[in-house]
Amino acid sequence: MARIDTTKATPAWWNDKHTSNWDHVKAAFERDWEQTKADFSKGSGEQLNQNVADTVKQAVGSEPIPPLDVKTRPTDPKVAFKDAEKAHEKLATESVKASQAASKAQDDIAKEHSKRDEKVADVRKDLANETAKANDKIAAASEKAAEGIAKERGKVDVADAKRDDAASKWRDAETELRYGYSVRSQYPGNSVWNESLESKLRGEWEALNTGMSWDASRMEIHRGWDYAGKAI
Repeated sequence: MARIDTTKATPAWWNDKHTSNWDHVKAAFERDWEQTKADFSKGSGEQLNQNVADTVKQAVGSEPIPPLDVKTRPTDPKVAFKDAEKAHEKLATESVKASQAASKAQDDIAKEHSKRDEKVADVRKDLANETAKANDKIAAASEKAAEGIAKERGKVDVADAKRDDAASKWRDAETELRYGYSVRSQYPGNSVWNESLESKLRGEWEALNTGMSWDASRMEIHRGWDYAGKAI
């Protein structure tokens, strides 16, 4: 998906203050976005120890915004200690299971060796045939492994595509959120989203020629407008 030129969504009244305010909100949104992904997905996002109150304070500039790879606050030592205990218990359990599996495997190997010794004479007679069968099995296993690797690579490609699509959707949504957030401070007299305000914003948005229709962008613009109200 091509990235939309956000400069087309900059009204004539836009100034450095709007840009500065939006930069704070954008950074806070990004941290909130990473935290949300971390909360709902084991393999995505970044655990930043950030909550909604932190996001609002950062957006309005009442609290500094840490770098995206830095947590809002350190992890509670008690929580970290409990996590370490759980990890230790899990490791101990897995170690016991591994030991039991190794012991069973050794017993199985010993039994197989005994059976093999009893059948050595017969096995020697069929060695050539068995070698050929083994080679066939190795070839089949190698082919199956290659198919499995290809399948996993396909999953990785799909995951990468989803990640890129999510990033692209965020970039597009930023244009709409940025506009919605900023018009609330530009038109402070309109504290209620109603038909009159929506008609006014529709005309202004369509005049910007962003390439996105009002109907398609309305929800995210309204969301940015609502968020600005929470920050006031």
